[in-house]
Amino acid sequence: MQTLQIDGVPVFSAPGPRRTTLALVFGVGIQDETYQTRELTHLVEHLVMGSLPKRNIQCNATTTVDSTSFYATGRPEAVREFVEGVCAAVSDLSLHRADAEIGVLQAEDCSSSGGGLVESLWAARYGLTGPGVAFAGGPGPQFLPDEAIRAHAATWFVRGNAALVCHGELPEGLRLPLPDRAAPPHRPAVPRHQVAPAWTRSWTPGVGLQLSATGPWDPALRMGADVLRERVQDLARTERGLSYHADVVTHDVTPDRREVTVVVDAREGQEGAVAEILWTQFQELCRTGPTEAELAHAREGLVEAVDAADEDDLVGSDLMDAAVGAVTGIDLRTVAEGLEACSRATVPEVQAALERVRRTALLQVPEWSDFAGLPGLQRWLLCGLTREPVPGRTLRPPLAKRVLGKAGDRAIVLGDQGIAHRDPDGDVHAIAWSQVENVFPILDDGGVVVVGGNLCMVPVERAVFGQRAVDQVSARLREVVHPQRWSAPRPGTVVPVG
Repeated sequence: MQTLQIDGVPVFSAPGPRRTTLALVFGVGIQDETYQTRELTHLVEHLVMGSLPKRNIQCNATTTVDSTSFYATGRPEAVREFVEGVCAAVSDLSLHRADAEIGVLQAEDCSSSGGGLVESLWAARYGLTGPGVAFAGGPGPQFLPDEAIRAHAATWFVRGNAALVCHGELPEGLRLPLPDRAAPPHRPAVPRHQVAPAWTRSWTPGVGLQLSATGPWDPALRMGADVLRERVQDLARTERGLSYHADVVTHDVTPDRREVTVVVDAREGQEGAVAEILWTQFQELCRTGPTEAELAHAREGLVEAVDAADEDDLVGSDLMDAAVGAVTGIDLRTVAEGLEACSRATVPEVQAALERVRRTALLQVPEWSDFAGLPGLQRWLLCGLTREPVPGRTLRPPLAKRVLGKAGDRAIVLGDQGIAHRDPDGDVHAIAWSQVENVFPILDDGGVVVVGGNLCMVPVERAVFGQRAVDQVSARLREVVHPQRWSAPRPGTVVPVG
């Protein structure tokens, strides 16, 4: 791998196939959004790609939790034109396709799908900060105003936040004319305080165990996660037929903090049994560590995976990791470096690494599972759920709706400290005024939804509570919530009147 600079942008290059691949990487992703601005980075990516002329080359773009990449493969002069076109597009972002690209995002169902099992565990730990934002669907891209789109592009898609990958011949005369600005600071990812291993529920299928590690990257922890995955797969799939597949997903949140998650699918109705296997095997590995045979098998698995990979794919992976590391500040090692470090991990080191993160263990099962906890696990509520009454003025649905059973025993509570919603089961979702992340209208109802950074939502539907309740809640919110936290639909969005 060679490193150089073009127009102040670091370039990571290596010889490769006849066709050159260029990838322009920016250190901005979902973690740099809020619930209110969810899909903003993805929309900028779409607007840039939509502004480029058609070319007969392979090209695309990707937005992840921490980065956005534009990449193309083809003749050197063709990929040079592509990358230079991207630079021009982000430097002067055109919004003439904004409504069309918002429609494309809606067609992809991006605005409502949110994340899966791993993302829900991130949200359980970080709320609506850092990687936890990836779990949230957001109000939808139709709530993103033009000024927010332009500001996001001007802030993040700049020279100080970019790196380039070149796999193959470096195009002659390549220029990277990006706005000459430094990378802005990232919004901090704030983990919830945890004193002991815990378990939680979420509306996502599968079972997961997330471990939070601080300090330098520890290959022994990764090896421990691989051994745990193998044990769970042997027991849950091979011996008992409860599961099909288990995997390990890692994510570096900051240079000195990362999340390691073991995810396991489960047969319907067997999620609790799979969760018990996952937790008990983790506990056993913390106490005794793996056997020498298990550790040797994990090492062989890593070697086999590397040996089976195409050499060009391995080089391309190393180049991309170097570029992402340059724009995120995270020290990502090459495949060879990672393999060597993992191969040196010993049984005592693996046991110690797992024991160090045992307190951070967060086990998750689906909401519909019959799992009720295990010894050594505290209950961890995904949001600010409580059954305690919240002081304040109570707003109930009109009597007729309650009598006819169309609204149930629901209530909204407006207090000095915040707002709360009581559902028919007596559960209360409370949001302090200081925790209000976003307020947006219910387009087909005329009511509003209040979103808390603690993952609670308070829906105030006009069809349920009536217009008077909606007006009272809106008036109280405007007294205490910063105007920037209010989302309005884009001009031209049709708001149905009930």
